[in-house]
Amino acid sequence: MLVLLAVAALDELASGVASTAAPAIEASLMSSHRELALCLFVVPGLASLVLEPVVFLLADRYPRAWFVRAGLTVMALAAVGAALAPGPIGLAIALSVSWVATGAGVALAQATLLDAQPTQRARTMARWTLASLAGDLAAPAVLIGCTHADVAIRGDAWRGTYAVVAGALVLGAIATMLVRFPRATGSGEDDDTPTPGLWATLRGALGDRHLMAWLLGVALCDLLDELLVVLATLHVRDNLGGGAAAQSATVAAFMIGGAVGLVALDRLLARRDERTLLVACAAACAVTLVVWLAMPTVATCVIAAIAVGATSAPLYPLAAARAYALRPGQAGLVLAASHLFTPLGLALPFVLGWVADRAGVAVAIATLLVEPIALLLLARRRDTIARCDAGGAQRSENTSA
Repeated sequence: MLVLLAVAALDELASGVASTAAPAIEASLMSSHRELALCLFVVPGLASLVLEPVVFLLADRYPRAWFVRAGLTVMALAAVGAALAPGPIGLAIALSVSWVATGAGVALAQATLLDAQPTQRARTMARWTLASLAGDLAAPAVLIGCTHADVAIRGDAWRGTYAVVAGALVLGAIATMLVRFPRATGSGEDDDTPTPGLWATLRGALGDRHLMAWLLGVALCDLLDELLVVLATLHVRDNLGGGAAAQSATVAAFMIGGAVGLVALDRLLARRDERTLLVACAAACAVTLVVWLAMPTVATCVIAAIAVGATSAPLYPLAAARAYALRPGQAGLVLAASHLFTPLGLALPFVLGWVADRAGVAVAIATLLVEPIALLLLARRRDTIARCDAGGAQRSENTSA
């Protein structure tokens, strides 16, 4: 359990190097802004969009331990390739391999935990998200450490950071080889019923309007994540006159609030049901976001950001748990189907940037209210409530059997 949760931190550590060290990478490779974006995000994103769904579907049919162990190993090799990349093309190839391997090594570790404890999906997702937050903090810390300790390859600290990340991923892969993977409870592995083909299974999921609705809700959770952080720093700078220190304090406040919210969610789920908490968090998030946006000074903005982080962080694990509940024992299938909304995730930054250019940063931030409002409406729909509750009941029956 702990080993698989640690995979979440390794994922954010590995993926965080590219964004944290982007300016240094651009200068080292003498690339343009466009080439940097293509190298770090666009090309790897397209590779994962095409290849990951196949990996996820196969993982519902074969032991996931194979995929997780192989994925972490390939991620380590890709990190070495990134450290030694001679130019933008080499780095793009290394990162593309890493992103696809992340689907196998990381997403399927999450799926394994969810299917092994079907009655604890939301708590598992809360703990997973908290571990990811720790990885988010580790990436810049490792880069700073490599810079000050002169851990460099070809004179570049970002290359040295990738080498350190490779070592951490190797240790993670070894750790997964030393533990027994939990078995999916009631997954139907011993059922002799013929299994539909891969594409027939995926078509069935894509035709499930309730699942698609919840996966859309999960996709919207990108709004109050990195996109909020970017817009918040611009708001502090442009509308409140805050400098770099004020911007950093605001980001730190969001992260502190997020950690508090996730820890509280883990405790509350022992006494309250997922739907009740989702409704409460979504409503509270909408209110705190409006209050935060109305704060007139940097100091009050930073304080209010803690409340926004605390109420927004639980939304993703709660929404994801509801989506997984609709397809019991088929977390790989849910992950594959979620790729339908990957283009939305790619488009959101451009849409919000356009809104900020045309109407201002404050209006762009107000647009982020779409996330909590959409999740609130989903959580209160009777048909989706019935489907999710039926999935939970099925899991309980399978477990007792």
